[in-house]
Amino acid sequence: MITKKWLIDFKKRILIILLFLLVHLVPLFSQAEPDDLVYSLDTVDISASKNISPLRGSGTGQIILDMDYLESLPKFMGNTDPLGVARMLPGVRTSNEYDGRLNIDGGGNGHNVLSLSGVPLYNVNHLLGFFSTFIPSHYESMSLSRAPITAQSPNRIGGELVFHPAEDSIAGTLSGELSVGLLSTQGTVKIPTGRHSSLTLSLRDSYINLLYSKWLNTEDLNMNYSFFDSNVTWTCHLNDRNTLTADAYWGSDKVKFDVDTYLADIGFKWGNNAEALHWTHKNRAGTLFLKQTLFRTEHHNRFEIRHEDLSMNMPTGITDYGYMLKMDYKQLSMGIDALSHNTQIQSPVIAGTYNATEMKPVRQNNCECSAYVDYTRSLSECFSLSLGVRGNCFFMDKRSFRSVDPSMTIAYHNDDNGWDVSLNLTQRHQYLFQTGVTDYGLPIEFWFTADKNHEPQYMRGLTLSGSVPLFNGGYSLSTSVYYRLLYNQLDYYGSLMDFLSTDYSLYDHLIKGEGRNYGVDVMLTKNTGNLLGWISYSYGRALRNFSAAGMEGWYPARHERRHELDLLLTYKTGKRWEPSCTFVAADGTPFTAPEYFYLINYNVFAKYGEYNAYRLRPYMRMDLSVNIELNHRNGSFIKEHGLSVSAYNVLCRNNDISYQMKIYDDKIYYSHISFVSTVLPTISYYCKF
Repeated sequence: MITKKWLIDFKKRILIILLFLLVHLVPLFSQAEPDDLVYSLDTVDISASKNISPLRGSGTGQIILDMDYLESLPKFMGNTDPLGVARMLPGVRTSNEYDGRLNIDGGGNGHNVLSLSGVPLYNVNHLLGFFSTFIPSHYESMSLSRAPITAQSPNRIGGELVFHPAEDSIAGTLSGELSVGLLSTQGTVKIPTGRHSSLTLSLRDSYINLLYSKWLNTEDLNMNYSFFDSNVTWTCHLNDRNTLTADAYWGSDKVKFDVDTYLADIGFKWGNNAEALHWTHKNRAGTLFLKQTLFRTEHHNRFEIRHEDLSMNMPTGITDYGYMLKMDYKQLSMGIDALSHNTQIQSPVIAGTYNATEMKPVRQNNCECSAYVDYTRSLSECFSLSLGVRGNCFFMDKRSFRSVDPSMTIAYHNDDNGWDVSLNLTQRHQYLFQTGVTDYGLPIEFWFTADKNHEPQYMRGLTLSGSVPLFNGGYSLSTSVYYRLLYNQLDYYGSLMDFLSTDYSLYDHLIKGEGRNYGVDVMLTKNTGNLLGWISYSYGRALRNFSAAGMEGWYPARHERRHELDLLLTYKTGKRWEPSCTFVAADGTPFTAPEYFYLINYNVFAKYGEYNAYRLRPYMRMDLSVNIELNHRNGSFIKEHGLSVSAYNVLCRNNDISYQMKIYDDKIYYSHISFVSTVLPTISYYCKF
């Protein structure tokens, strides 16, 4: 029986069905009769600028550079120097050709750390810094941090330059590259060792004296030199979350000087060995990252000088055994660093003089342990706060040092306009010192640790950094302002002649003082288009104050360059050739000049003026290069090959490295010493397979 209620429910159901059909059939009808709903539009072009810059920066001042980019840069004698490119980054001061040290934001070479995936290396340079140390094709990237802005930064009061092998990628097929130049040959080969593992081998050997023996000689100085480098990296992906990496570096240099003026023979033999085992782990959610490293690193130097019946040997070195643990979990980062230092201090062994004192090698054995934690918290949509603390313990004979180093960073990031700004306050202790009788970057400079008579050096600093993209990301502008106070600084006050005296002791020639570094760095980077590169300007002061006669008051450090302009550009022509250019102009480094000379019993004496009050002439250099790709068969074993033509010092600038006193026509004067005063062209062949 049909009731009124049933009829009302039936009508509701019919209405719902009609609405359903109406909603779904209208689009169907519109597809069946498109003429009424189709609109004609003009052609629309959608484009965007892709950032292809090999140089990446952050608001905290860290800079990362892809190593592939170095292939297009000028190659001195067939080699691109990664350290030379790093010196063209803002805040890193240019060194002379004879100086291979790394000076960052006013800090000396001993204040900074150079590492392979966190494993430190000591006194790493070739031919006093003139040739490349590392093989670029073996590494994926290098990163520069100009200050220890987080708690996980190592115990150094300066910056950090890290080379990163390609740990995440596995070679699927046999590949590599080879470069043959006039001074050396280097090559890298990547070998698959399984479905989830591969081996990367790199080697470089030199034969400088075959063609350039005369070029190595300067006035009154003849040189015989050779070096080699080698790298081995084995990477195995155990599974999606665990990776095992074994990494090693071995390098050695051998040089002999014949000094005609003094009828002396001087020999150096130095090198570095580093071996490390890394294990990384990630959880399934990607919120946990864990890395553990076991390593050993060693630097050794054998210095010998012979003059008639006189002979002197000064072996030095440092060996570290260490363990590092790092864990990142969400906004928290923590870890442990433990190192055992075994240092051999410069202790001359002398024969053939009136000095009959027997000097035994002095060794130091101590342990350095640190634990750190960093925590980052978002304060708002744009602001974040990072707090860190690093606790240190340094153990040695009969004494230990303990310190707590805090750090704080306030950062601003805006996704809409790309602004990155950060303010960092930090304190850091360092338990290693580097010094020596020369400031040329020679391996005669050595390391020693804090002890009962010399407390650790430490730094307190402030850094304001920022970066902003320009013209839709085609360019980027970054700047950094810093001010740092240095305490417990040590320096060597003496010369090689001190070793001939009786009862020589290093500690009798060490002076203590303090320092302050401040300055500003600016860099404009071209990120897109055929023209890539950057231009940077740095102004900085590195002032020191030591309690020694003739060094009263504040004076500039020996490595200070107040002004420096760096330009690095590469141009992609779209054809088979690719030119590049580097240019650097910098203020001269300080030195102490004599005011007048006088003779006493036919011996020359000099009266020196104010300490480091004079400067060498300004430094300026331009290098040009072009890579020319040669034709090759498709499908052949060689994927790419060509020629690299470079010219070093195309301006023929006579840059000073030092000065010396001379006697000419019974007159005494001092003159500047330079190394390269003409253009040095070179050509090399490269291939990739």
